[in-house]
Amino acid sequence: MPEWNPMQLKAIQTKEHNILVSASAGSGKTTVLIARLMDLVMKDHVSIDSILAMTFTEAAANEMKKRLATELQKALTAARTEEEKSYITRQLTGIQTAHISTIHSFCLSIIQEYYYILGLDPQRIKSIMDNGTMVLFQQQSLEEAFAKQYQLQDASFLQLCQMFSARAENDEALRTMIMNLAGLASSKSDPEAWLDSLAENYHEKRLLEDLPKEIYENFFEYLVVQTARYEETLVRIDELYRLKYDDQVKKHAIVEQKLLALQDLHQALQNQDYQAYRAAFLAIVHAVVPPSPDKEDKEYARLRKSLLALEDAQLEILFSEDEFMRDIRYLYPYIKKLVDMCRDYRSAYARIKEKHKVIDFDDMEHFALEILQAKGGRVADIYREKFVEIMVDEFQDSNDVQNQLVMLICRKNNVFRVGDIKQSIYGFRHAKPSLMKGLIDHRGVFDEVIYLSNNYRSKKMIVDFNNDLFKLLMNIDGFSCSYAKEDDVETGVPAQNEDNVPICFHAVYHNEIKEAEGIIVSKNELKASYIANQILEIKEREQRKWKDFVVLVRGNARKDDMKKIFDELNIPYFIDIKYGFYQSNAVQVILSAMKCILHPHDDISFTATMLSPLFRKSTMDFAQAKLQKEKGQSYYSWFCEHPFPGFEILQELIFQHGRLRISELINKLYEMQDYYRLHTSIQEKTNLDLLFEKAVQFEDQYASGLSSFLSQIEQIKDAQTAEAIPIGAEADVVRVMSIHQSKGLQFPVVFLWSTDKQTPIEFKDFCISDSELGLAMKAMDLPQRYVRTTIPRIAMEHKKDKEELEEEMRILYVATTRAQTQMHIVDCILELDTYKHPLSMSQVYNRNGYTSWILQTFLCNPSPLFTVKEVHRLWHSEVQQAEAGIYHPFRVYEKPSKSIELVTASAQEARELPAFTFDDDMQESDYGTMMHKMIEALQAPIWSRDVILQVANQQLVELKEWDIQTLLQLGKDPDYLLAYRGDVHHEMPFMVKDGLQILHGYMDFVSIQNDRMIILDFKTDSLKEDAEFIQRYKGQLAMYKKAMHILYPKHSITTCIYSLHLHRMIAIS
Repeated sequence: MPEWNPMQLKAIQTKEHNILVSASAGSGKTTVLIARLMDLVMKDHVSIDSILAMTFTEAAANEMKKRLATELQKALTAARTEEEKSYITRQLTGIQTAHISTIHSFCLSIIQEYYYILGLDPQRIKSIMDNGTMVLFQQQSLEEAFAKQYQLQDASFLQLCQMFSARAENDEALRTMIMNLAGLASSKSDPEAWLDSLAENYHEKRLLEDLPKEIYENFFEYLVVQTARYEETLVRIDELYRLKYDDQVKKHAIVEQKLLALQDLHQALQNQDYQAYRAAFLAIVHAVVPPSPDKEDKEYARLRKSLLALEDAQLEILFSEDEFMRDIRYLYPYIKKLVDMCRDYRSAYARIKEKHKVIDFDDMEHFALEILQAKGGRVADIYREKFVEIMVDEFQDSNDVQNQLVMLICRKNNVFRVGDIKQSIYGFRHAKPSLMKGLIDHRGVFDEVIYLSNNYRSKKMIVDFNNDLFKLLMNIDGFSCSYAKEDDVETGVPAQNEDNVPICFHAVYHNEIKEAEGIIVSKNELKASYIANQILEIKEREQRKWKDFVVLVRGNARKDDMKKIFDELNIPYFIDIKYGFYQSNAVQVILSAMKCILHPHDDISFTATMLSPLFRKSTMDFAQAKLQKEKGQSYYSWFCEHPFPGFEILQELIFQHGRLRISELINKLYEMQDYYRLHTSIQEKTNLDLLFEKAVQFEDQYASGLSSFLSQIEQIKDAQTAEAIPIGAEADVVRVMSIHQSKGLQFPVVFLWSTDKQTPIEFKDFCISDSELGLAMKAMDLPQRYVRTTIPRIAMEHKKDKEELEEEMRILYVATTRAQTQMHIVDCILELDTYKHPLSMSQVYNRNGYTSWILQTFLCNPSPLFTVKEVHRLWHSEVQQAEAGIYHPFRVYEKPSKSIELVTASAQEARELPAFTFDDDMQESDYGTMMHKMIEALQAPIWSRDVILQVANQQLVELKEWDIQTLLQLGKDPDYLLAYRGDVHHEMPFMVKDGLQILHGYMDFVSIQNDRMIILDFKTDSLKEDAEFIQRYKGQLAMYKKAMHILYPKHSITTCIYSLHLHRMIAIS
C-alpha cells in the first residue's frame, strides 16, 4: 500500500461532503482516485454499480478500470472469508459494465435506457456520426438555411451579406459565423434561451448602464488595462529621464505632466464615468512625448513607439457615448437576423440527423439533459437514488452542459471532483475553468477543497523552476489566473532530489549561423535540425532509448518540420498529425487511382496514377506524350493508342468498376505492383486499412457506387481527420506531439519548441461571438462600407485577448510539467540583452511568446535552476542506420474452408403487418419496448392496479387504461402463472453454433424448471386469429427451441406466444 501524504489521505477518506481536489501536475491524482474507489468499495461496501466516475477521455476511463481491477484482484487474493471473496468477485465482474466512462458515454447510456421518454428512434441512438459525416451534414444544413433566406430576399439578410463581404456572391464569412454561433449555443444547457438573449443585448439600449453587466464590465476593464499599460510605459520613459537625461528639463516636464494627468483617468475609471475618461484621455494625448535625446538609445525609441501606438489605438475607438449607443440600436435587426439564421441551421441539422438516424456528441449531452429534466425530473431522481458517489475527473475542462448534468443527478454531499485550473487548456471546446474557480471561491456548507501539492513526477529542479516561473507569470496584474500559495509544489519522494540538472534554454543565434555558414535556411528548419542533433547527442551520451524523448510543439505545422528532419536522419518517430489522413501520400495515391478509373480523361488524376508506384511511369514518358499528342487530346486517349505493358490493367479496372464493390476495387489497387506490402510504411499501411474500413462503412450505409464515395470524400477531405495510429504505447520511437496531446503524460526528457512571439488574435471578422457576451458586430455604413467599432466589440475583443493569454500561460504550464528528469527549451534568438528587463502586464499583452516569458523571468532573477546554452556555430548530425525491414511473405490459406452464417431470430419472421398501437404519437417499437419493460419490472404475478401504476411511475411510463387491463389479464393468465414457477429470465440472450450457422438473439421470457423449459414471446400485433400468430412467428419460435435444445438437450421445451392484443396464450406445437 502506498504511503499517502496527509492531503492524499484526506482526499481518499473524506465522505459525506462534496470534495473538490485541486491536484497540481504530477501529484498522483489518478492513484488517489483509484484509492478512493477502493476505499468506497472495500471499506464502505459501496457496490461498483452504485458509483459514477466520469473521465475526460476513453483512454483515461479504460486505465481507471484496469487499475481498479488490479487492486481488486490483489484484495481477492488477500481475502480470507468466502463472503468477502464472493463480494470482491461480484465487484470484479461488474467493472466492465460499471459507470466508469467519459461523460459522453454516460450520456449515451442515459439515452439508451430512457430514449422513449423523448420519442427517439432506438435505431438512431446506435449510430454516432464520424467527423466526416458530421461536416457533410452541417454543410447540407447550411445550404438549407441560406436557401430559405435567398428565397425571402428581405432587406436585413441582403444588407447582412453586404456587411460580411464586399463581394455579393461570397457568403463564406457569414456561413462561418452561423456555424460558430451554433457551436456556442450547443455548449449551453439551454441553447434557445441563450440565442434569445443575443438580440436582447442590442434592443432599445439608450445608456451605457443599460448594457448587460458582462459587456459593461469588460468594456471598463479594457480601459483599465490600456491605462495601466500606458502608465507603465510612461513611467519607464520617466525613469530614463531621471537616470540618463536629467539635463533635459523641458522634455522631461512633458512626461511628468502626462503622469500627473493620469490621476484624472484613474478617477474616471473608478467612477466608471466614460465621458470623463474620454475627456481626460484626449487632454493627455494633446502633448506628444518628445523623441529621444540620444538617437542611438534603442530602449527609449522602443518605449516611445509603444506609447504612441497605445495612444493611437485609444483615439481610434473613443467615440462619444451617444454615437456608441446609436450604433448598438442600429445593429439590432442584423443581430436578430443572425440569430434567426442560426435557428434555421440548427433545425435543418436536427432534421437531417433524425432522417439519417444518427446523433453527434452534442446530441448525447442535450438529449441526456432533456431526459433528466423531463417529467419533473423523475429520471434524475432514479440516478440520484442509484449513485452513492459521483466522481468527475479533469473538472477544470467541464462546460455548462456537463456541469448541469452532474448537478441534476447529485445529492447534496456526494460529488468528488478532481481538477487543476492551471491545466485548463481546452477553451476551444468551450471548457469553463471558471466553474472550478467558482466552487473554490464560494464553498457551501457541505463543500470542502483539498489541495494536492506534492509532485511525484519531476526532479526537484524542474519542480522549483515551475514554482518560480508561474508564481511570477500567473500573478501578473490584469489577469484572472493565479498561482496561489496552495499551488506552490514540493517534491514527494527523496529520489527526486538526486541527480538534478538545471532547465536548459538553448539559444540558437540563427542570423549569426546563416551568415557564418553562408546558408539559406528558415528559423524553423534550423530549430528542428538542432533539436534532432541534441536528441542524438543525449541518447549517445546517456545511453537512452528513443522513447525517452518527446518534442512538444504548439501547433501541427511544427510537426511537419520535425518529421522532415527525422526522416533525413533516420530517427524513428511517431507523429500524430490530426489533419493528415486524407492528405497522406498512400491514401492520395489510391484516391487518385479511383478518380482515374471513374474519369480516365481527367489528366490530373490520370497523371498522378501513372507516376505512382501502381504504374511507375516517368515524367519523361509524359513529356514525350505531351509533344506527340494532339491539342486537347487527353493523356488517357493517347496511351490507349500507344499502350505500355500493364496499361491493360487500368483498362480492365475501368471496364469492371461498375460491377465491383468499392472495397473490392480498393483491394485490387492494393495488390497492384504489391503496392500495399512493398511501397508503404507502417503508418501508410494503417491509413490504407482505415480507408478500406471507410469504404466498407459507406457500402453498408448507402446503395451507391464509386462516384458517390469519391464525392463524399471530396466534401469531407478538409475535415480534421487524423491519420490512423500504427504503433503501441511502448514502441521505441521519439514522439512529437502538441502540448495539448501531452496532457496527462510524462517523459524522461522533454524538448519544448518555444517561440518569441504569439500570433495575435485576428479580429478582422466583421462579427465575433462569445459564450458569455454573445455577439459583437462592427457598425458599418452602407454602401460606403465605413466601419466603426462598438462597445460590445471592444468588450469582447478584450475578453478574448485576455482569456487566450491566460490559456497560453496554462498551456506553458502543461508543457513544462511533463518532464521527469530533463527539460530543454529551444528557440532562435538575435540577442539575450533583449530579454533583460522585468516581465510585466504590457509585455504579456504585447503577445511576446514563451521565450520572452521564460527568459525575462530568469535573466532578471538569476537562479541555479536555469541555464542558457548559447549556440553560435552550426552542428553536424550523423545519419542513423535505418533498421532493416523484415520481409513477411503473404501467407495464403489453402485448406478447405466453409462459410458460417449468422442467423437472428427476427430473420425467421414472416413479413409483419403494422402493429396496433394505442397512442397516435407512439411508434410500434416504442409501444413494444414499453410493454416489455413493464412486464420485466412487474416480476412475479398476480398484480393489482396499484402495483402496476407504481411500477409505471418508477419506470417513467405513461399507461392508458387498455395497457393496464392488458397487464392485469396477463398477471391472471393460468399458463403465465404456471410458467413463473421456474427460474425465470427476461430478455435472455443466447448464441449457439448449429452446423455452419450461428444462432443468436434475445428471448422475451424463459422459465427453466427441473426437466422442462417454457419459452414465451410477447407480441403486440393486432392480429385476430391464433393461426395468424402461429403462421407469422412459428419460424422464430422454432429457432428459439432449436437453440435451447442444443444448450439444454435433456429438457422438454414448450414454446408459446402471448398476444397482448387478444389477451391470451397461444401454444406453438
